[in-house]
Amino acid sequence: MSLSTYWLMPPRWSSCPQEEISSILNQAFGSADDTQDRTPDSDQHPAEGGVIALAVGPIDADYDFTPTLLVLASPIPASTTPAQALADSARSMSDQVPGFRMLEDCAWPAQPESSHLRTGIYIQGKVPITACQWAWIHSDGGNDFLLTATATMTTPTFGDLNEDVLAIIMSLEVRNA
Repeated sequence: MSLSTYWLMPPRWSSCPQEEISSILNQAFGSADDTQDRTPDSDQHPAEGGVIALAVGPIDADYDFTPTLLVLASPIPASTTPAQALADSARSMSDQVPGFRMLEDCAWPAQPESSHLRTGIYIQGKVPITACQWAWIHSDGGNDFLLTATATMTTPTFGDLNEDVLAIIMSLEVRNA
């Protein structure tokens, strides 16, 4: 089983080719050893999960920060219910990002279907970041995956970029390939 994505990009955004995602994330987060849990290898088995899509937006020159929208697929263990996986993923977001403050976690009434929206803020160095994450369950008939689409941008650019992010999210489709 493998997953593929389809989405429409507003003019200021671009979708990164699948084969370049690993190197882009390595540049952003450090060496492959530091990010192996977050970056896909070209020979990674899809059932193990990983990053399945990445989009980048216009650079915030004030902070030298590039906004991103990253789609991650995480397999749900047989011992975990889909509802539990969604709840655990909200806690993980708060636990894994130092200083992250969850502002809301609510049902999302539009695409992707049956998703939850989480929003929050944190400081990365001296850069104020706003994060929006949509989380939902995807099944390939034999396996369930927790899918998350996480947008990060500087808090000052949120007002300018949120419509772009919403347009991308509303067009996002994850398919069994």
